Amino acid sequence: MRAVILFILACLWGVASAQVYTWRDASGKIHYSDTPPPGVDAKKMRAGTPSGAAPPSGAPARSVAEQDMEFRKRQTETDKARAKAERENSDAADSKRNCEDAKRNLNALESGQRMSRLNESGESIPLDDEMRAQETDKARKSVQSWCK
Repeated sequence: MRAVILFILACLWGVASAQVYTWRDASGKIHYSDTPPPGVDAKKMRAGTPSGAAPPSGAPARSVAEQDMEFRKRQTETDKARAKAERENSDAADSKRNCEDAKRNLNALESGQRMSRLNESGESIPLDDEMRAQETDKARKSVQSWCK
């Protein structure tokens, strides 16, 4: 049984290490073979790689360190973009909440219901007409600034 397995592995090893050639015929069709035809400009490929997988001969191969550095750079840029999007979403939610609060405050002031404010000593003071007008103006400005 071991002999059969060794024989199969030996056969596969020979196939895996064979050279592969590629060329184009007169009609532009790409051919692959282990032996190039005579009179054709066949390119030698590494075994087991497709024709587009090898790096171009003019471009230098990048080292693992360079690839790692580029990966880390892309990862940092992605993290920054994600953090910026989260900040923008948080700011938008805060603006929406502040807008709703300002509208509620304005509606309460315009409804005519009795309202009061706290003074410096923490005592509740009812709003008179003049104070209500001032608070209403502040509330309108707040709505204009938050609800754009």
